Amino acid sequence: MRRSCLTLLLALALFALASAQTVTLALAEGVAAQPAAAPAAGFDAESFRTNFLAGLAGRPNFPAMTADSVQVDQAEKAASFGGMDIYAVKGRLVPAAGQAQPFLLFISADGKYHVSDIVELSQGRSILKDARDRMREADLKDFGHEVLKGQPGKPVVVYVSDPFCPYCRQAFAYLMDKKDSYSELRLAHFPLSSHPGADIACALMAWAADKAPQKAFDFVRFGYVDLALPKVKDRTPESLKKAWAQVAGAYLARFPELKALGKDGAAIVAALRDSSYARTVAADMARASSMEITGTPVIFVDKARVVGFDQERLDELLK
Repeated sequence: MRRSCLTLLLALALFALASAQTVTLALAEGVAAQPAAAPAAGFDAESFRTNFLAGLAGRPNFPAMTADSVQVDQAEKAASFGGMDIYAVKGRLVPAAGQAQPFLLFISADGKYHVSDIVELSQGRSILKDARDRMREADLKDFGHEVLKGQPGKPVVVYVSDPFCPYCRQAFAYLMDKKDSYSELRLAHFPLSSHPGADIACALMAWAADKAPQKAFDFVRFGYVDLALPKVKDRTPESLKKAWAQVAGAYLARFPELKALGKDGAAIVAALRDSSYARTVAADMARASSMEITGTPVIFVDKARVVGFDQERLDELLK
């Protein structure tokens, strides 16, 4: 059984829908489609930037951007449909102030249309899947942060997770029992908005990786095994602040070295605000969102993607 928690974060969905015109296409039986990988010589990147920004500009509270804010890192021809070439475009939105947001979109060669998918109905398959998988595979190379070394020659596991997600905790316990089945365990932070304080726990794990590397795994294990979910009566700013302070205070009680950040939970939360550790968590979330991750856990075993805690599938991959 696949078990997972869903996030309410829809930031990247806004990006995906912000192009000047968005269409979803399905191929009926007998309609030709030629998925292919080719150089991006035919892709109009400047037109894409212009149209993308025009779509974003109409959204309330969206930060001001220029053409330079839309950075195209990679583009490859993914398919042809009805005389239109479709390109897989990977890049980053870089506002003047704020966190860069990675994106992976399928865009027409003229830069005017965003295509969410093209499905060949007679086969029930996406003809964009191969290009999407190639782009995602490249993303996995340095995704997450090493927390454990295992057995050489075994697969690399990337664990996208929230410390308060119950299924993530089950997956963490499972992965601890499978240390001989992977060469490296990497953690990518994806705290859910439905779990107040999870973002603080993740930021503290990032702090430990930088400032107390000898205890970095202890910080992770504490967050996924012993840390209690804070009690929140409502979602008012005051209640959320109390939840953050509870989480930071629990970490401080377990790890006195956190006094370097502050004397109590509230002080630690204040120190983490706008810190490089908070930005590390935000970067993990943005990158996960660009890979169409919307809930936790998601576990990659080398190239294979497992959504939710699917023990049967993990057993197959981690023999």
